[in-house]
Amino acid sequence: MTNPPPLCPSCDAPRPGRFCAACGEKRISAEDRTLRHIAMHAFETATNANGKVFQTLSTLLRQPGRLTADHLRGRRNRYLAPLQLFLLANLIFFLLHPIVGSNTLTTDLNTHLHYTWHRRIAQSLVQPRLKKRAVSVETYAKAFNEAEVTQARSLVILVVPIFSLAVAALYWRRRRSYVEHLIFATHFCTFWLFLICATLALTNLVIRLLRSFAVFPSADQVNRSIVGFTLVFMTLYLFQALRAVFNRQPAWRTLVQAVALGVAFDLSLQVYRFVLFFITFWST
Repeated sequence: MTNPPPLCPSCDAPRPGRFCAACGEKRISAEDRTLRHIAMHAFETATNANGKVFQTLSTLLRQPGRLTADHLRGRRNRYLAPLQLFLLANLIFFLLHPIVGSNTLTTDLNTHLHYTWHRRIAQSLVQPRLKKRAVSVETYAKAFNEAEVTQARSLVILVVPIFSLAVAALYWRRRRSYVEHLIFATHFCTFWLFLICATLALTNLVIRLLRSFAVFPSADQVNRSIVGFTLVFMTLYLFQALRAVFNRQPAWRTLVQAVALGVAFDLSLQVYRFVLFFITFWST
């Protein structure tokens, strides 16, 4: 009488061979428990992942709109998923935050109170809290600013659906699904994160170079330069991306739409900052 085949530990189905016919679970052997096997598996995983990362980043940065177009056509195996790519860019952005000194996705309390469109709302909320807690604005600002950096790491994803609504509104006559506009917005927001990282790093280098020649640009001059630089690159990128995804129209019309989406993206950031203020305020 022959012994029954061993059962699969994952689904309890009979597994006479090396792999389970029901769920594909592999039978563990002595080789699987060696350091050599673990090292080879780690190397294979790392090289495969890195290859996909490099391919995705190269396509995103060098061929605007190609990632979205390929994703919508079903060509997805060679690339990271849109959300996965955005989260990777977000991680890189906040890891570089202390180095480049970014104030793009985080807005300190002083800016909320005096230099934003929602400053009156912010003042009406913050001032009563200061009186109730009997603390100075400087003391509260320290806790607020630290909390906002933490909140921004997860809330920055809100920029994507907000911006996707503008894309959907601009192309509503094309009868495309909202998911397609969401994918386009995710890829563009990912590009923007990398653009801001590069712009701020370049700005720091230029400022240091100018200071070595005793030239000290004001904060306002630096901010205007950053806004102008990013606006030009955003418009050029959007123009190419829109032609790759939403083609069949004159170039001048695509250029107008690229400028419109650039403005819409800036408005999306303003809405994001407003939401970020409220959430940070109620958590501190």
